[in-house]
Amino acid sequence: MKTLTFLALLAGVLAATPALAAAPHERDGMLVDDQGMTLYIFGGKGMPDAKSCEGDCARNFPPALAAPGDKPSGALTLLPAPNGEHQWAFQGKPLYRGLMDKKPGDRSGDGLNEVWHSVRVR
Repeated sequence: MKTLTFLALLAGVLAATPALAAAPHERDGMLVDDQGMTLYIFGGKGMPDAKSCEGDCARNFPPALAAPGDKPSGALTLLPAPNGEHQWAFQGKPLYRGLMDKKPGDRSGDGLNEVWHSVRVR
């Protein structure tokens, strides 16, 4: 009984501890997040807006946030995000996730409104 109680307690602690995401990395010539999902840059003027995102930008193209303790490396840098966290950037351009992508390798946002682009690293 003590073993079951301990295991249940341990499972609760592990479930409450957020997993740290890995930094963006290259896969098949594309920059992806820790889940293998395509990352995007915004190529429009100024900041992304409802027209360029086809609706709510924060929902459709959320920033690719860094985990606490993540460190910049090479062309991958960190920028301050509006919420006090840090957002990944590639060659100085902020990185975003595309919620229209359903599985690793999808690039549904590539070319959207001629301002969203997946990041090729080769």
